[in-house]
Amino acid sequence: MKRLAPKRDENMDQLVSKRQLQFMGNALLNAENVNPKMLNNFVELLDSSDSRVPAGEVMNTLEVIFKNLLKRQTAEANEKQSQQIIQLYEKTWSSLIGNLLEDSQCAVALKVCMQLIKVEAKHPIGPKKGWPTHRIQQILETFLNADETPTNSLTNYGKYCKNLDVLEITLKKLSDLVPKENFKDIPIKAMTFLSIVNLLDMGKSVLNTADYHVESAKNQKFNLEQNGKRLSNLWLIIMSKGSEVDEKLHRQILMVLLERVINHLEDPIQLTDFLMDSLHQFDGPIALLALQGIFTLMQKQNITYPDVYEKLYNMFYPRMFFNKYKARLFYLADIFLTSTHLPENLVAAFVKRLARLALQSPTEDAVIMIRFVCNLLLRHTGLQKLIRGSNAADEISDPYNETETDPVKSDAINSSLWEITLLQKHVVPEVANAARFINSSLPIMEFDLAPLLDRKECNIFDDELQSKAKQFALNYERPANLALPKNDYVTKYWELI
Repeated sequence: MKRLAPKRDENMDQLVSKRQLQFMGNALLNAENVNPKMLNNFVELLDSSDSRVPAGEVMNTLEVIFKNLLKRQTAEANEKQSQQIIQLYEKTWSSLIGNLLEDSQCAVALKVCMQLIKVEAKHPIGPKKGWPTHRIQQILETFLNADETPTNSLTNYGKYCKNLDVLEITLKKLSDLVPKENFKDIPIKAMTFLSIVNLLDMGKSVLNTADYHVESAKNQKFNLEQNGKRLSNLWLIIMSKGSEVDEKLHRQILMVLLERVINHLEDPIQLTDFLMDSLHQFDGPIALLALQGIFTLMQKQNITYPDVYEKLYNMFYPRMFFNKYKARLFYLADIFLTSTHLPENLVAAFVKRLARLALQSPTEDAVIMIRFVCNLLLRHTGLQKLIRGSNAADEISDPYNETETDPVKSDAINSSLWEITLLQKHVVPEVANAARFINSSLPIMEFDLAPLLDRKECNIFDDELQSKAKQFALNYERPANLALPKNDYVTKYWELI
């Protein structure tokens, strides 16, 4: 029999290079005097195109080397050698900054940068003492000058922004790095700038955790009020440059406003015109995000907006099922319709719109809307007459006008919920079972819609499979070869390999 050749390890070259890097790094650090040429060879490896040398391992090795060298230079007085080390250190930073925009290396490059910042804060170089804030500025400038928004790099940087010192310094530096041009003229740079602002989370979870990247920064406590003013001032600048932008940028501005800024603004009422213009001039996600901002102002500033319910009503249409913000729409609608003081004819229009859309919606959305309809009937008991409505038994005799944009004028109050009865024949058992709530007395408690908002059709399918599998008892013998029956003639006279 022919002997097989030993399988070659495809990563052998990289493993050898890694060992060599570790050996060379140890030799450099164990020497009495640092060899500048040898150190320079390490730095130049980052810019080399040799595929056998993994850039990530080079960066990790340089991290270990400079951590030790920065600690030594504070204890040793060799000025000439220190200057050489500092020059190579700055050269290393330039190479690391260049790797921040490489998707395959950005995570390691950013990790090494942040670790070196931590060491440099404790063992400063040159006349600069304390937190090396200029390093954060270098990182941010690299992101802002990229040809495309560096999504992966920003995601990794967002993890460090959970530290209060990094968050505060980033906020300070962003005020100095605001683009001079209007956002409409620099859409990529503007999107990157807004994405960085979106990383500045000053929520309760971050503040309560109170993590710091540099230990010495704990002595200066994070001032929420002062940083809130900084964010508020930064937002005023963004608004002055964010006019007449395209829909993508407009949506990003609204996202940043809702997620990070609105709770820290000194005068949120100034957003009134911006939010109302966004609500009336756009449809889909932009209008929905603007509606969420309006709700926040209504809730916290006690402001009344006209035609809000009419706009909310018209957001429920078949195309919304393909909107990635549809879960947010259901959440907002549930909050807006919580009050029991709303007119019954208004709420009846929402009930009919939801029931009608459930007939043509995906499975997971149909379940949500049926539960939502049930909740509305529980809140507004007078609408339970829609269940037994006899004047509208089908779509032909239904007085409800689904094309009417004003919910009050849709005549839904004189209709019936024949759509829910029809949904009891749905092919998916979960939808059919959910629609049977009108066959008997209504539940006592409202359904919690939150767990349903994240469900997908595949989850419903998996749940249905598991429920059906319980109806069958299976007994079988696990096959030892090619799943042929036991005592079969083939396995009796031949052995299958």
